[in-house]
Amino acid sequence: MSEHQVLAERRLDWRVLVVHAVTFRQARAILSSAGPIALVFAVQGRLGSFGLIAIAVLATVASLAFSALRWWRFSYEIDAQRLLVRQGLLSRSERAVPLDRVRGVDVEAPALHRLFRIAVLRVDAAAGTGGKDEAVLDAVSAADTGRLREVLLTQRAVGPVAAPVAAAVPGSADMAVAERVFARLDPRWLLYAPLVGSYLAVPLAIGGTLLRDVQSLPIPAGLRDLLDVPDEAGVGRIALTVLAALAVVAVGALVAGAVSNWGFVLAARGSNLVAERGLLTKRTVSLEIDRIRGYVLSQGIGIRLVRAARLTALVTGLGDQNRRGQLLPLGPLHVAEEVAASAVRRFDTPLLPHPAAALRRRLVRSVGPPALVSVALLLLGLPLAASILAVLAVLGVGLGIDRYRALGHVADTAALAVRSGALLRRRVVLEQRALVGWRIQQSWFQRRAGLLTLVACVGAGEGGYEVLDCSTGQGLDLVAAVSPGWANALSSRPQFSRGNQLSK
Repeated sequence: MSEHQVLAERRLDWRVLVVHAVTFRQARAILSSAGPIALVFAVQGRLGSFGLIAIAVLATVASLAFSALRWWRFSYEIDAQRLLVRQGLLSRSERAVPLDRVRGVDVEAPALHRLFRIAVLRVDAAAGTGGKDEAVLDAVSAADTGRLREVLLTQRAVGPVAAPVAAAVPGSADMAVAERVFARLDPRWLLYAPLVGSYLAVPLAIGGTLLRDVQSLPIPAGLRDLLDVPDEAGVGRIALTVLAALAVVAVGALVAGAVSNWGFVLAARGSNLVAERGLLTKRTVSLEIDRIRGYVLSQGIGIRLVRAARLTALVTGLGDQNRRGQLLPLGPLHVAEEVAASAVRRFDTPLLPHPAAALRRRLVRSVGPPALVSVALLLLGLPLAASILAVLAVLGVGLGIDRYRALGHVADTAALAVRSGALLRRRVVLEQRALVGWRIQQSWFQRRAGLLTLVACVGAGEGGYEVLDCSTGQGLDLVAAVSPGWANALSSRPQFSRGNQLSK
């Protein structure tokens, strides 16, 4: 093998054709357009059962032939600097992904892929594609996946991939042993799933679809009589229906959380941080430790009440941070903090509170609008609606106080921390080396109150993190602690204007 060549040009594993044949992958795409047309003819009586079967068979054969042609015309190779992917039937395309731009590598192994010992390898690089995968290899053999992932993440020429290597398909017996395990999912943590919006969305979406379809069906008269109950039992029936619906949604959220996160393990393997999860589809996400620039502890209103949290890594140039950078999908807050301290960095400096003017701003925003609307409704002669808005205004006091208590920031010698949010509270710990600039935002009302919003501009995560409504002195102190060269220039200005951009 040449010293400039890591992996010679090769095709995907042929067993992927069997998987596509079993799952009718290409046939589904063809039948999605031909199916409705055939259904119209069938309803009109122009096609019998034999005609429908013939259409399905022809579509399947054509799709398999098309899939085989795509497999034959798809190839990839890795040299010392880049991953090359060539594909296309009539119009050929070639994509080059520089190895030094690779930010993450995902390995997914659905049930059928695991059965045939193959996996899907997804490459994410910082190339401005809006978080989409730079390259997808569907599929490579288990014997090749581990070596490919190692080369793509570390840019090391480790020898021919044809040699026996540790299989990287999650759950395989010959997987390389982790050097250090930071966290394993405790099944009891899945009880937090009904409190997480993303898991609740799955049963709600399914339930809404089923309810729509059931309501469109004709109900027999006998069944309708059974469903009719006396009016005095209506309240009890509604209560039981609501409780049953809540129970179904909660169970659905538990199932969704288990399917996504069953067997979750976070471990350090060499220079990579590797997260594995999944019940039906096993998934392995590898992040190079040197590119991790911090973490985010996020708590929705539900899991915050039970002192739980989710942990996500901030990686320079990584697309879709929430999906690929997840270090702990669910868990107690103290466990998430321990994982963050051991896997990323320890940050124990207490956060600084923001001035009382920040509290007044939040009280005005949460209490003012419903109070004003309540007064207007009362003047219009709508006392009931005015009373409802008045109750909301009173509840807004607690919301404003909670939002103020969430505010905080601080910096130590190597990192800074920012916290904010009420319905979704997030604590961001960011390494100072990740900062690329500062942005000062100050509205007219903030200037009157002596406040400003300081945005730490970074090349990781969301691109910037706000220190909301800190005092002018706190903003200068934070900039001085992190970027001393800019502190003097800022302090010499009489005021900050909205949108000033500072490069570090």
